[in-house]
Amino acid sequence: MKLNKDFEFSLKVMVLIALVVFLAFDFVLQVYAPKKNLEGIPTIERINIYYAFFTTQSNYAVVLYLIVALFMRRIYNAKPAFGIELAMTVYITVTMIVFWFGLLASGDEINAYYPSSWVSTIILHIFIPTIMIGYFLLSCGDEYYSPRKHSKFSLPVTCAYPTGYLIFSMVRGEIRFQYYSPNFFSDIYSNDFTHPIWKTLWTAENGVIEQTRHFSQQMWYPYWFFNIHKYELRYESNGQWNSISENFLPQWAMIIVFIFACISIATLVIGLQFIYLNWNNGKFYRWHDIEGKLITSEEHAYRKKKVKLERSKAKNILKLDRLHNKTKYKVFIKSINSLERNQRKIKKDEYIKSQILEQKLKKAAIKKDKAVYKSTKEQVKRFILSINYKDRAFVKENLREAERYKKLVKKGVLIFKPKYVD
Repeated sequence: MKLNKDFEFSLKVMVLIALVVFLAFDFVLQVYAPKKNLEGIPTIERINIYYAFFTTQSNYAVVLYLIVALFMRRIYNAKPAFGIELAMTVYITVTMIVFWFGLLASGDEINAYYPSSWVSTIILHIFIPTIMIGYFLLSCGDEYYSPRKHSKFSLPVTCAYPTGYLIFSMVRGEIRFQYYSPNFFSDIYSNDFTHPIWKTLWTAENGVIEQTRHFSQQMWYPYWFFNIHKYELRYESNGQWNSISENFLPQWAMIIVFIFACISIATLVIGLQFIYLNWNNGKFYRWHDIEGKLITSEEHAYRKKKVKLERSKAKNILKLDRLHNKTKYKVFIKSINSLERNQRKIKKDEYIKSQILEQKLKKAAIKKDKAVYKSTKEQVKRFILSINYKDRAFVKENLREAERYKKLVKKGVLIFKPKYVD
């Protein structure tokens, strides 16, 4: 069912208004009804921690992007640059994956959630990411974007924000670890909250909801795997020391965890870009001809049926080949049944050798094709080196495009407009 454009626009506006209202509500939630492990610190610290999360920043960025994209489409019949759309989708996908991994790996974090916190978390880390990912999957495919060009230009730009965020988080975490150190923790929570900070800065007027809720390592770093410090958060009460949380892993183990987390997230950021880029290019080819012109729904349906038919043919050819080999072997066995045992063995050995030889010939043919392809590539390289330096980039680009067109024609992307002709 196709929606009326005005109704569709109104529906999208209502969804965006709901998202903006939710973000405002979530902000209020952080101020007045935060998670349990944030109730014992002032409001300004809760807000500091809240906006230090990559998840929070990416959710705000996505909602802002969706607003801009919606009104650009409505007013100018355009949308933001593909690189921005791709970056937003990658960031919010990383947000969703990393958050749930970090949450499930931290028992203290799960126990700190109220029902309202769970509602907020589900919207921030499932609902909004799903909207952005769905928007990308539906709206992309208008243009082809070369993975090679993306690797050279857009990839470093897209990776710049996560890299900057990592540097920011580590510097911020180190500063805050020195300021709100484990010794600071012991000082303020020991001796029944007699520390002067509870009367001057960390007061109910400044947003402290419950003094007995001790702050956690989120006071320093947004995510637990960023923390490479060996620490123990403890306080003294009635002459006894009570430990709240600790990290007794060796320093080298914490560094390995940190490096592994960074490599994993970097792999996610880079890998997701090419996954989404591949989806965009695949969708572009499904709905465009080889010249980049949009095809009709009838042509698209024809192309799908053609691809399905070709796959079916390939499967049938494979089945026939297997059936042929089985039948050939059965006929051979039947033909030697009347022979003596020694002769049957000799014939079987000869048959096996002939089959092995046949396989070797096939492999040799494949190797020959690869050698020819490699030789052709070397000739092309020599040709490129022989031409003017200024013209090399132009020639390389044309050769790549020619290779791409050849693959597209082989896949059946080329469609003849007047009639559906194979």
